[in-house]
Amino acid sequence: MNKPTFPTSVVILLLVLISMFFSTIAGVVYFVYHPNNASSIGRFVGTYIGKKVQNVSHSIYLHKLQDPDRDKDGLTDLAEKEIYKTDPVKSDSHQKGIVDGEYIYNVYQKAFDGDNEKLIAPYQKNLGLYTQFSSSTSKLFGNLSLNDAFNLRAVETYDFYVGVPADVIEIVKNALDARLSGDYQKSLELIEMALVKNPDSSILKYHLGLTYHRLKEYDKAIAIYKSIENDPAVKSPLLYSDLASVGHALGNDDDSIHYLETSIKEFPEDLTQYLTLSSYYQDKNQLDKAEGVLHAGLKIEPRYASYYNALAIISGLKGDNQKEFDLYKKAVSYDFRYAPGHLNLAILYYQYFDKSKEGLAEARIAFELDSIPRHLAQVILIYNDVGNKTKAHELELQLLKMKNIDAGSFNDIGLMYLHDELYTKAEFYFKKAIETDPKLSNAYNNLGNVLSHTNRAEEAAVNYKKAIEINPNYANAYNNLGIYYTDKKEYKTAIQTLLKAIELNPKLYRPYRNIGNIYFDTGDMINAKIYYQKAFDLGDKDSNVLKTLRR
Repeated sequence: MNKPTFPTSVVILLLVLISMFFSTIAGVVYFVYHPNNASSIGRFVGTYIGKKVQNVSHSIYLHKLQDPDRDKDGLTDLAEKEIYKTDPVKSDSHQKGIVDGEYIYNVYQKAFDGDNEKLIAPYQKNLGLYTQFSSSTSKLFGNLSLNDAFNLRAVETYDFYVGVPADVIEIVKNALDARLSGDYQKSLELIEMALVKNPDSSILKYHLGLTYHRLKEYDKAIAIYKSIENDPAVKSPLLYSDLASVGHALGNDDDSIHYLETSIKEFPEDLTQYLTLSSYYQDKNQLDKAEGVLHAGLKIEPRYASYYNALAIISGLKGDNQKEFDLYKKAVSYDFRYAPGHLNLAILYYQYFDKSKEGLAEARIAFELDSIPRHLAQVILIYNDVGNKTKAHELELQLLKMKNIDAGSFNDIGLMYLHDELYTKAEFYFKKAIETDPKLSNAYNNLGNVLSHTNRAEEAAVNYKKAIEINPNYANAYNNLGIYYTDKKEYKTAIQTLLKAIELNPKLYRPYRNIGNIYFDTGDMINAKIYYQKAFDLGDKDSNVLKTLRR
């Protein structure tokens, strides 16, 4: 009878196990007699395990944030059942083509169209309860807006603080609190003192750079950022974004674009950097490149409302108001709670489609979702336009009591008075807008219109030129400046200026009409009719245009 044989691998495994057993016994005996060494090893193991657990819990957090109840729409069951009152299965966009919250959007529109807020009272109550709930619980459950959830995900994609000692995190927190309160000197002192004890801490260096960044000491900030840009502890979309921002402030736009493109390549799932890079290209009037960046972002997250909103703005700059409208609608259909999309729809309805009622509904939805001055100002402007001046002025008083009124809000109230030909008040509000934000090009253009209407043509031209200096792509300002040159009978300069407006926005009919007026006044009826026809084709209903074309 043959003796049983054991594979070599089994023998080796048994020897290893026996060796580990006796090593463990020896280790226990050793640490019983050397407790200090045991404590050091325990701390090392504890720190190592703590880092791993923190990383794992962070990954779980990101997963839950992207899809809390795993039905592919990014909303929690609480949001769906208690706010939107939707069925998470029937309303899943992957199954029915219906984005969650779409029908509540229709309820809000119906309520505001008919001025019957009773229709939305239950949702307002639920929304209040949900907001209260979310503010008292963890971020895992508390974000109603899908777009806000994506923004949180972007911030949390890379966690600087995994494994950073608790005392360093506390210093960073105190320095951040100081910066937020405006005490930059205290922030600097806290970080510099901490760096004496932790000279190799990249997280402290990063926050030192941030403090100089906020102080607008850009040379110091960029030197610090560049010294840590390849440090894996802080290398992230946040650092790349800061490098890009400082580069832009220093006039190095090529560097800014390089850092953003690198960030997208290395961290493609961070969503905000696509918007930042797109805005750089938009500022340079490279609109096709700006669109390309956003479409690349949509491949990562096709539900991100901010991308559709940004694409809509680019379509508007290209003069395609219908496409602009469709993209804003897409933004709010993906995320009903995305207030900027509703505001932009309100502006488009009101300014371009002459649908003040629909514009008012959208403006009121924006203010309902986010009660900031900018949204209320748009509500006021449209109320005034539809003839409810009592309500408009009642809300104007409410607006003026609000804190942190932005320049856009002052500009909107100025437009209300400009439309009513109350030029003194309009001028006051436009100047207030410029005082609040000296780089708001719209306010300079609108102030120019007030000055033109009150026979101050030279001052008007200064403001039109200032608007163009701030925004070289501002077609309306070129159009208004062209009228100024026309009135001075500087026809060659006027035509060149108006052609620039057309180049920037080929679908703007007023420059065509104004060039037609020049040719009409100078007796060139052939060219007058050519430009009048283009204006008419783009929607111009001016009586002189129609009369000339019928000759």
